[in-house]
Amino acid sequence: MYDDSLTKVFETALGIHTPWTIDNTEFVSNDKRLGRLELHVYISFPKGSKFTCPICGEEHTSYDTRERVWRHLNFFQYRCYIHASVPRIQCSKHGVRTVDVPWGREGSGFTLMMEGVILSLLKHLAVKTVAEEIGEHDTKLWRILSYYVTEAKKTRDFSDVEAVGVDEYSHNGHDYITIFLSHVTEKNPKARVLDIQNGKGNDAVTYFGEVFCAHNGNKDAVTDITSDMCHGYRNSMQTLFSKATLTVDKFHVVKMVGEAVDNVRRRESNSKDKEKNSILKGTKYIWLTNRDNLSEKQANRLDELLSSENSLDTIIAYKYKLKLQELYNDSHDFESACSFFEDLVLEMANSSVHEIRKASESLTRNAVEILNYFISHKTNAILEGFNSKISLIKSKARGFRNMENFKNMIYFCMGGFDFPSIKIMA
Repeated sequence: MYDDSLTKVFETALGIHTPWTIDNTEFVSNDKRLGRLELHVYISFPKGSKFTCPICGEEHTSYDTRERVWRHLNFFQYRCYIHASVPRIQCSKHGVRTVDVPWGREGSGFTLMMEGVILSLLKHLAVKTVAEEIGEHDTKLWRILSYYVTEAKKTRDFSDVEAVGVDEYSHNGHDYITIFLSHVTEKNPKARVLDIQNGKGNDAVTYFGEVFCAHNGNKDAVTDITSDMCHGYRNSMQTLFSKATLTVDKFHVVKMVGEAVDNVRRRESNSKDKEKNSILKGTKYIWLTNRDNLSEKQANRLDELLSSENSLDTIIAYKYKLKLQELYNDSHDFESACSFFEDLVLEMANSSVHEIRKASESLTRNAVEILNYFISHKTNAILEGFNSKISLIKSKARGFRNMENFKNMIYFCMGGFDFPSIKIMA
């Protein structure tokens, strides 16, 4: 006879309630897993039991069943699987429907508790790592992530959004996505990713506008926009949010001048001047990286180069990058920032270095929007290093087979959604 006390234990653990009952549990040897034992739990219901339509809630008696299996949390060191004959009903309003079961959702292959554990693990580990840890193929985990992100997106509410940032990201130099962010304001205390569109440019902004309005967003309530220096984005965003002030993201301003420095370095490194080649050999990382992130050896090398009497264009260009960073770090009001910026751009325009003169032209074209930062203090680095987090997410999503998986991981990590989870450790 089956042990009724054990039945109660499993019913409580799984949240089983009438009409569902546990018929049997057994340990089975799995030959594919070197004969390791697995726990299999079999659930059924009494004949004549009534079930509710998953759409309208109307009660009906089942007329047939479909066999289903769910992977559950391990029972101690043993894998655990739930087996059930899931009934179908004939609803007078909605036709034939498969009823919902309390321990899992249709088509998942995992119990709700198992999905909660998986989602908890995905917050900290790469998808492939979690898949290997639980012994499942990673495509199953991507499907779980996609389901919960898709459901969470349906309930997005943009009624509190007053400041929006836009940035683009590419995978391997192509497959662009455009990411729309919300800034922290008094009304909206939580910075988050609002929406991600495939591609870039005007079309991405247009589609975002439709999503924004569909989720209670008020275009007239948006007072600030942040963007890079791409005028296509800017024009589209200002058309969408006509009452907002545009700020060019400071990260992109510094990045633009940093790219100019790297162009100078490459030009001099590829020149026929052997002395320049020798001095610049192995220094690429030094010019591109903030000093605080350099090793002691690299920092010392940088200081040595900057204090030398070498007439390298790279050194001249790099000093302008430092001055630009000084603008952002030390200018505490709009008036002083304007004065500093004007002097800097004029100096760059008269530089002997061609790349720096070209950079000054870009700064001049975008002067108003760049200086708006010192009024709005808005930047796309709202999530404590947005670009660093995107890179980390890319690492967590390594092995993703399409951009949709990558987008879902961004939503999962930075969308501000509440997902079901299981606290693994107290």
